[in-house]
Amino acid sequence: MLHSDAAADSVRSQFADDPDFCELLEVFAQAIPERREGMTAAHRTGAYDALQSQAHQMKGAGGGFGFPRLSELSAELEQACKAHDPARIAGALEAVIGFMDRISI
Repeated sequence: MLHSDAAADSVRSQFADDPDFCELLEVFAQAIPERREGMTAAHRTGAYDALQSQAHQMKGAGGGFGFPRLSELSAELEQACKAHDPARIAGALEAVIGFMDRISI
């Protein structure tokens, strides 16, 4: 699979140009690796209830921090967890993590 320049693939918050919001966005960005690891660990151990809860939190955070697409992807992951559909969960989690990895502050 060919990857284009990472900067071209990066995603910025709708609030990125708001000076009052910059510090909050930094805190959000710093928490991404921990959130990613928590979600991955929950998936790896089959803790779908925990993953569902984390997806729900990310759904709210996505919108609150200016990433509506993150909210949409997280909502899909949350629904997949509720359905206990392993293939759907894996795909949705991959989409959420892929988006999180593209966030640029």
